[in-house]
Amino acid sequence: MPAVYAEEEETGCQPEIIPNAEYFERYLAECYNEVLVSGSYELNQRSHPLGDEQLRKELADFLFRFHSISADPEQIIVSSGIESLMFNILNLPSVINPSGQRTKGLLSRAERFHDFIRPRAAVSEGTSDATKKLFTDADIQVKEVATDDQGISFNSLLTSGTTLLYVTPFDVPEYSLEDPAERQQELLDWADSASYRYIIEYDASSEVSALPTFKSKDKNDKVIYLNSFSSLLCKGISASWTVLPKKVCEEYKAHFEKFNCQLSYLEQLVLTLFLRKRYLDNYLESIQQIQAD
Repeated sequence: MPAVYAEEEETGCQPEIIPNAEYFERYLAECYNEVLVSGSYELNQRSHPLGDEQLRKELADFLFRFHSISADPEQIIVSSGIESLMFNILNLPSVINPSGQRTKGLLSRAERFHDFIRPRAAVSEGTSDATKKLFTDADIQVKEVATDDQGISFNSLLTSGTTLLYVTPFDVPEYSLEDPAERQQELLDWADSASYRYIIEYDASSEVSALPTFKSKDKNDKVIYLNSFSSLLCKGISASWTVLPKKVCEEYKAHFEKFNCQLSYLEQLVLTLFLRKRYLDNYLESIQQIQAD
């Protein structure tokens, strides 16, 4: 990974270039020390099941600054690894049971068979086996769809018979000859055309893309947005979050509000401070500057 720049000092000198490892040592260590030395009262308390309120507010502010995503902190869920968070989401009623029918019991199934819609997820041909296994473990069939120079093939998606679409920034070719934003809107229209369809967007890149996220263009609350610090910063930080559509979020809260947040409170407080001090902003902006050069 590239080096990053430290903040410019008051002397007006050019910012210092710092290798990645030193950047994390300096600024993450600073945040850890500040939380521990302060003897933070919160460390003796239980975290909110969905994540610390201040952390969710900082994440909402960050998403607006960098991706123009207007996210309600009440619809942000904080967790540890991205896999466990995504698996929890895949087992929610709106996702696993798109027909909205109760399917318990053979007689009940037989009576409603004509109305039953089986959950199926469309993924690009290059999607990892680990991601596909998350869907199949949740009893969701996986259908690979073709890609072209605009990303996911719209025609392939239309004929796939799927209820979910999984997308990442890597689905769009780096040097596309066509406008990928047009295809992006087609995929959003596909999700909007049926109440049971959702787009699951994993923003798995630390690069600031010229193409807006699906969530930033989501007018009808049909995009489940996922991100993680292991993608933004380094793989050793197992912390992730999601912005859920209101209906899906209410289901998540109803099911998980009695559980502890999977991310330790110490890490939540440290990441809150890291975001509040704009260290993540500085890091991503420095990467963008290096790419531009």
